[in-house]
Amino acid sequence: MYDFDQNIIESDVPESFQVVQQSLNDFVAINYETALGLVSQPQLTEAEILHYKSKVLDIIRNNPPLVSLPKYLRDGREDYLWYSDFYDEISKDDYHRYRTFIKPTSAITPSNYTEELAKIDLPYFRELVDLVSLERLCIKYEKLFPAPKKGIVQGKPRVQEATIAKETKATVKSKSTKRSYQPKLSKEQYVLLADCIEAIKLFRSKIKVAELKKLLLGKLPEPLQVTNQKTLVYLLDQLSEHKYIKNTWVSVTDGNKDFISFRTEGNKERYGDNEHYIGMQQLLNCRNRNKRQQIFGLENIDTLIEKLREYSLQ
Repeated sequence: MYDFDQNIIESDVPESFQVVQQSLNDFVAINYETALGLVSQPQLTEAEILHYKSKVLDIIRNNPPLVSLPKYLRDGREDYLWYSDFYDEISKDDYHRYRTFIKPTSAITPSNYTEELAKIDLPYFRELVDLVSLERLCIKYEKLFPAPKKGIVQGKPRVQEATIAKETKATVKSKSTKRSYQPKLSKEQYVLLADCIEAIKLFRSKIKVAELKKLLLGKLPEPLQVTNQKTLVYLLDQLSEHKYIKNTWVSVTDGNKDFISFRTEGNKERYGDNEHYIGMQQLLNCRNRNKRQQIFGLENIDTLIEKLREYSLQ
Protein backbone atom coordinates (compact mmCIF):
# COMPACT_ATOMS: atom_id res chain seq x y z
CA MET A 1 0.00 0.00 0.00
CA TYR A 2 1.15 3.50 -0.77
CA ASP A 3 0.74 6.50 1.50
CA PHE A 4 -0.40 9.36 -0.69
CA ASP A 5 -0.90 11.84 2.18
CA GLN A 6 -3.44 13.86 0.23
CA ASN A 7 -4.23 16.28 3.06
CA ILE A 8 -1.76 19.04 3.79
CA ILE A 9 -1.33 19.47 7.53
CA GLU A 10 0.40 22.82 7.53
CA SER A 11 0.58 25.66 5.05
CA ASP A 12 3.88 26.33 3.32
CA VAL A 13 3.19 30.07 3.57
CA PRO A 14 4.51 32.07 6.55
CA GLU A 15 1.72 33.38 8.76
CA SER A 16 2.59 37.04 8.13
CA PHE A 17 2.08 36.56 4.39
CA GLN A 18 -1.10 34.57 4.91
CA VAL A 19 -2.47 37.70 6.59
CA VAL A 20 -1.68 39.76 3.47
CA GLN A 21 -3.46 37.20 1.28
CA GLN A 22 -6.51 37.20 3.55
CA SER A 23 -6.74 40.98 3.44
CA LEU A 24 -6.31 41.00 -0.33
CA ASN A 25 -9.09 38.42 -0.64
CA ASP A 26 -11.40 40.59 1.49
CA PHE A 27 -10.96 43.62 -0.75
CA VAL A 28 -11.12 41.60 -3.96
CA ALA A 29 -14.42 40.03 -2.87
CA ILE A 30 -16.07 43.46 -2.65
CA ASN A 31 -14.42 44.84 -5.77
CA TYR A 32 -15.30 41.74 -7.79
CA GLU A 33 -18.96 41.81 -6.76
CA THR A 34 -19.12 45.49 -7.70
CA ALA A 35 -17.61 44.72 -11.11
CA LEU A 36 -20.12 41.90 -11.64
CA GLY A 37 -22.93 44.36 -11.06
CA LEU A 38 -21.62 46.58 -13.83
CA VAL A 39 -21.30 44.02 -16.61
CA SER A 40 -23.85 43.71 -19.37
CA GLN A 41 -26.59 41.17 -18.81
CA PRO A 42 -26.80 38.25 -18.95
CA GLN A 43 -23.05 37.94 -19.56
CA LEU A 44 -19.99 39.70 -20.93
CA THR A 45 -19.50 39.87 -24.67
CA GLU A 46 -16.22 38.84 -26.27
CA ALA A 47 -15.44 42.48 -26.95
CA GLU A 48 -15.96 43.33 -23.28
CA ILE A 49 -13.67 40.48 -22.21
CA LEU A 50 -10.99 41.85 -24.53
CA HIS A 51 -11.50 45.25 -22.95
CA TYR A 52 -10.97 43.86 -19.46
CA LYS A 53 -7.95 41.86 -20.60
CA SER A 54 -6.42 45.02 -22.00
CA LYS A 55 -6.93 46.61 -18.58
CA VAL A 56 -5.09 43.69 -16.99
CA LEU A 57 -2.27 44.21 -19.45
CA ASP A 58 -2.11 47.90 -18.60
CA ILE A 59 -1.84 47.14 -14.88
CA ILE A 60 1.00 44.69 -15.53
CA ARG A 61 2.82 47.10 -17.82
CA ASN A 62 2.79 49.78 -15.14
CA ASN A 63 3.52 47.36 -12.29
CA PRO A 64 6.05 44.72 -13.51
CA PRO A 65 6.21 42.73 -10.20
CA LEU A 66 2.61 41.64 -10.86
CA VAL A 67 3.36 39.92 -14.18
CA SER A 68 3.38 36.31 -12.92
CA LEU A 69 0.36 36.62 -10.63
CA PRO A 70 -2.37 35.76 -13.19
CA LYS A 71 -0.73 32.38 -13.87
CA TYR A 72 -0.94 31.28 -10.24
CA LEU A 73 -4.41 32.73 -9.83
CA ARG A 74 -5.63 30.76 -12.85
CA ASP A 75 -3.89 27.63 -11.55
CA GLY A 76 -6.17 27.82 -8.51
CA ARG A 77 -3.44 28.55 -5.96
CA GLU A 78 -5.11 29.63 -2.72
CA ASP A 79 -2.02 31.65 -1.76
CA TYR A 80 -1.34 32.81 -5.32
CA LEU A 81 0.46 35.98 -4.20
CA TRP A 82 3.05 34.01 -2.23
CA TYR A 83 3.69 31.44 -4.95
CA SER A 84 3.99 34.01 -7.72
CA ASP A 85 7.20 35.97 -8.36
CA PHE A 86 5.75 39.06 -6.69
CA TYR A 87 7.74 38.97 -3.45
CA ASP A 88 10.93 38.21 -5.38
CA GLU A 89 10.47 41.18 -7.69
CA ILE A 90 9.66 43.94 -5.20
CA SER A 91 12.35 45.87 -3.30
CA LYS A 92 13.66 44.82 0.10
CA ASP A 93 11.88 47.74 1.74
CA ASP A 94 8.58 46.80 0.11
CA TYR A 95 9.09 43.15 1.08
CA HIS A 96 9.62 44.20 4.70
CA ARG A 97 6.39 46.22 4.66
CA TYR A 98 4.46 43.20 3.44
CA ARG A 99 6.16 40.96 6.00
CA THR A 100 5.15 43.28 8.87
CA PHE A 101 1.65 44.06 7.57
CA ILE A 102 -1.16 44.17 10.13
CA LYS A 103 -4.59 43.17 8.84
CA PRO A 104 -7.40 45.72 9.35
CA THR A 105 -9.65 44.89 12.27
CA SER A 106 -12.80 46.14 10.55
CA ALA A 107 -14.73 43.83 8.26
CA ILE A 108 -14.58 45.09 4.67
CA THR A 109 -18.02 46.02 3.33
CA PRO A 110 -19.24 47.92 0.26
CA SER A 111 -19.92 50.95 2.45
CA ASN A 112 -16.45 51.19 4.00
CA TYR A 113 -14.45 49.67 1.10
CA THR A 114 -12.94 52.93 -0.17
CA GLU A 115 -12.12 54.22 3.29
CA GLU A 116 -10.48 50.97 4.42
CA LEU A 117 -8.53 50.54 1.18
CA ALA A 118 -7.07 54.02 1.62
CA LYS A 119 -5.67 52.90 4.98
CA ILE A 120 -3.62 50.07 3.42
CA ASP A 121 -0.09 51.41 3.22
CA LEU A 122 1.36 48.74 0.94
CA PRO A 123 2.84 49.43 -2.50
CA TYR A 124 1.00 47.68 -5.35
CA PHE A 125 -1.89 46.65 -3.09
CA ARG A 126 -4.57 48.64 -4.93
CA GLU A 127 -3.24 47.39 -8.25
CA LEU A 128 -3.34 43.83 -6.90
CA VAL A 129 -6.99 44.24 -5.93
CA ASP A 130 -7.89 45.56 -9.40
CA LEU A 131 -5.83 42.96 -11.24
CA VAL A 132 -7.25 39.98 -9.35
CA SER A 133 -10.82 41.29 -9.67
CA LEU A 134 -10.44 41.75 -13.43
CA GLU A 135 -8.82 38.34 -13.87
CA ARG A 136 -11.61 36.66 -11.93
CA LEU A 137 -14.14 38.43 -14.14
CA CYS A 138 -12.41 37.22 -17.30
CA ILE A 139 -12.07 33.67 -15.96
CA LYS A 140 -15.78 33.57 -15.16
CA TYR A 141 -16.95 34.56 -18.63
CA GLU A 142 -14.29 33.64 -21.16
CA LYS A 143 -14.90 29.88 -20.77
CA LEU A 144 -18.47 30.42 -21.99
CA PHE A 145 -17.28 31.30 -25.48
CA PRO A 146 -16.26 28.79 -28.16
CA ALA A 147 -12.86 28.91 -29.83
CA PRO A 148 -12.32 32.19 -31.72
CA LYS A 149 -13.60 32.29 -35.31
CA LYS A 150 -12.27 34.26 -38.20
CA GLY A 151 -14.09 37.48 -38.97
CA ILE A 152 -15.48 40.42 -37.06
CA VAL A 153 -16.63 40.64 -33.45
CA GLN A 154 -19.24 43.34 -32.94
CA GLY A 155 -17.75 45.47 -35.69
CA LYS A 156 -14.21 45.22 -34.34
CA PRO A 157 -11.63 43.33 -36.42
CA ARG A 158 -10.02 40.23 -34.96
CA VAL A 159 -6.69 41.98 -35.28
CA GLN A 160 -7.52 43.73 -31.97
CA GLU A 161 -7.73 40.40 -30.14
CA ALA A 162 -4.56 39.19 -31.85
CA THR A 163 -2.74 42.36 -30.86
CA ILE A 164 -3.73 42.05 -27.21
CA ALA A 165 -2.71 38.39 -27.15
CA LYS A 166 0.61 39.22 -28.80
CA GLU A 167 1.31 42.07 -26.38
CA THR A 168 0.38 39.92 -23.39
CA LYS A 169 2.67 37.15 -24.59
CA ALA A 170 5.50 39.64 -25.11
CA THR A 171 5.00 41.06 -21.63
CA VAL A 172 5.20 37.73 -19.85
CA LYS A 173 7.66 36.03 -22.20
CA SER A 174 10.61 36.72 -19.93
CA LYS A 175 8.66 35.18 -17.03
CA SER A 176 7.58 32.06 -18.91
CA THR A 177 11.05 30.56 -18.68
CA LYS A 178 12.35 28.70 -15.67
CA ARG A 179 12.97 30.65 -12.48
CA SER A 180 16.15 30.75 -10.44
CA TYR A 181 16.46 29.33 -6.94
CA GLN A 182 18.73 32.34 -6.32
CA PRO A 183 21.68 30.25 -5.08
CA LYS A 184 24.29 31.82 -2.82
CA LEU A 185 27.04 29.23 -3.12
CA SER A 186 30.73 29.56 -3.88
CA LYS A 187 32.60 27.28 -6.25
CA GLU A 188 33.84 25.20 -3.31
CA GLN A 189 30.35 24.98 -1.82
CA TYR A 190 28.93 23.70 -5.11
CA VAL A 191 31.52 20.91 -5.03
CA LEU A 192 30.51 19.98 -1.48
CA LEU A 193 26.85 19.93 -2.47
CA ALA A 194 27.51 17.76 -5.51
CA ASP A 195 29.59 15.33 -3.42
CA CYS A 196 26.81 15.04 -0.83
CA ILE A 197 24.17 14.41 -3.50
CA GLU A 198 26.33 11.68 -5.01
CA ALA A 199 27.01 10.11 -1.59
CA ILE A 200 23.29 9.68 -0.91
CA LYS A 201 22.51 8.77 -4.55
CA LEU A 202 19.73 11.36 -4.68
CA PHE A 203 19.39 11.25 -8.47
CA ARG A 204 19.29 8.34 -10.89
CA SER A 205 22.45 9.63 -12.61
CA LYS A 206 25.48 11.33 -11.14
CA ILE A 207 25.14 15.10 -11.21
CA LYS A 208 28.10 17.28 -12.14
CA VAL A 209 28.82 20.67 -10.59
CA ALA A 210 28.03 22.43 -13.88
CA GLU A 211 24.68 20.66 -14.07
CA LEU A 212 23.95 21.51 -10.44
CA LYS A 213 24.60 25.19 -11.15
CA LYS A 214 22.19 25.07 -14.09
CA LEU A 215 19.55 23.51 -11.86
CA LEU A 216 19.76 26.19 -9.19
CA LEU A 217 19.96 29.02 -11.74
CA GLY A 218 16.82 27.81 -13.51
CA LYS A 219 18.66 26.77 -16.67
CA LEU A 220 18.41 22.99 -16.48
CA PRO A 221 17.26 21.70 -19.90
CA GLU A 222 15.95 18.32 -18.72
CA PRO A 223 14.40 17.22 -15.39
CA LEU A 224 16.34 15.07 -12.94
CA GLN A 225 15.10 11.63 -11.92
CA VAL A 226 14.81 11.56 -8.11
CA THR A 227 15.40 8.36 -6.15
CA ASN A 228 14.06 9.63 -2.80
CA GLN A 229 11.60 12.52 -2.68
CA LYS A 230 11.68 12.93 1.11
CA THR A 231 15.47 13.32 1.02
CA LEU A 232 15.21 15.84 -1.81
CA VAL A 233 12.75 17.96 0.19
CA TYR A 234 14.88 17.78 3.35
CA LEU A 235 18.00 18.84 1.44
CA LEU A 236 16.32 21.80 -0.25
CA ASP A 237 14.60 22.81 2.99
CA GLN A 238 17.95 22.88 4.75
CA LEU A 239 19.57 24.90 1.98
CA SER A 240 16.65 27.32 2.16
CA GLU A 241 16.70 27.55 5.97
CA HIS A 242 20.38 28.50 5.89
CA LYS A 243 19.85 31.06 3.09
CA TYR A 244 21.71 29.18 0.34
CA ILE A 245 18.59 29.19 -1.86
CA LYS A 246 15.35 31.19 -1.77
CA ASN A 247 12.69 30.29 0.78
CA THR A 248 10.01 29.83 -1.90
CA TRP A 249 11.93 27.01 -3.56
CA VAL A 250 8.82 24.78 -3.59
CA SER A 251 6.99 27.08 -6.02
CA VAL A 252 10.13 27.36 -8.17
CA THR A 253 10.44 23.58 -8.38
CA ASP A 254 6.75 23.24 -9.16
CA GLY A 255 6.89 25.83 -11.95
CA ASN A 256 10.19 24.66 -13.41
CA LYS A 257 9.27 20.97 -13.41
CA ASP A 258 12.86 20.19 -12.46
CA PHE A 259 12.27 16.73 -10.98
CA ILE A 260 10.54 13.54 -12.05
CA SER A 261 9.80 10.36 -10.10
CA PHE A 262 12.24 7.47 -10.22
CA ARG A 263 10.84 4.71 -12.42
CA THR A 264 10.28 2.04 -9.77
CA GLU A 265 7.63 -0.60 -10.24
CA GLY A 266 5.51 1.16 -7.62
CA ASN A 267 5.66 4.46 -9.47
CA LYS A 268 4.82 2.73 -12.73
CA GLU A 269 1.65 1.43 -11.06
CA ARG A 270 0.84 4.93 -9.79
CA TYR A 271 1.63 7.03 -12.84
CA GLY A 272 1.79 4.64 -15.79
CA ASP A 273 4.50 4.83 -18.43
CA ASN A 274 4.57 8.62 -18.69
CA GLU A 275 7.08 10.78 -16.85
CA HIS A 276 5.64 12.06 -13.60
CA TYR A 277 6.81 15.52 -12.57
CA ILE A 278 7.12 16.01 -8.83
CA GLY A 279 4.81 18.94 -8.13
CA MET A 280 4.01 21.17 -5.19
CA GLN A 281 1.47 18.82 -3.60
CA GLN A 282 3.94 15.93 -3.43
CA LEU A 283 6.75 18.16 -2.16
CA LEU A 284 4.62 19.49 0.67
CA ASN A 285 3.39 15.99 1.49
CA CYS A 286 7.03 14.87 1.74
CA ARG A 287 7.77 17.78 4.06
CA ASN A 288 4.97 16.64 6.37
CA ARG A 289 6.20 13.04 6.32
CA ASN A 290 9.72 14.24 7.14
CA LYS A 291 8.39 15.46 10.48
CA ARG A 292 7.42 11.97 11.56
CA GLN A 293 9.45 9.53 9.49
CA GLN A 294 13.12 8.71 9.19
CA ILE A 295 14.97 10.55 6.43
CA PHE A 296 17.53 8.69 4.35
CA GLY A 297 20.81 10.64 4.15
CA LEU A 298 19.94 12.97 7.04
CA GLU A 299 23.42 12.78 8.60
CA ASN A 300 25.08 13.44 5.23
CA ILE A 301 22.95 16.52 4.68
CA ASP A 302 23.46 17.87 8.20
CA THR A 303 27.22 17.42 7.77
CA LEU A 304 27.01 19.20 4.42
CA ILE A 305 25.31 22.22 6.02
CA GLU A 306 28.06 22.42 8.63
CA LYS A 307 30.74 22.36 5.93
CA LEU A 308 28.92 24.98 3.87
CA ARG A 309 28.72 27.19 6.95
CA GLU A 310 32.48 26.83 7.53
CA TYR A 311 33.17 28.08 4.00
CA SER A 312 30.77 30.97 4.53
CA LEU A 313 32.76 32.07 7.59
CA GLN A 314 36.09 32.04 5.78
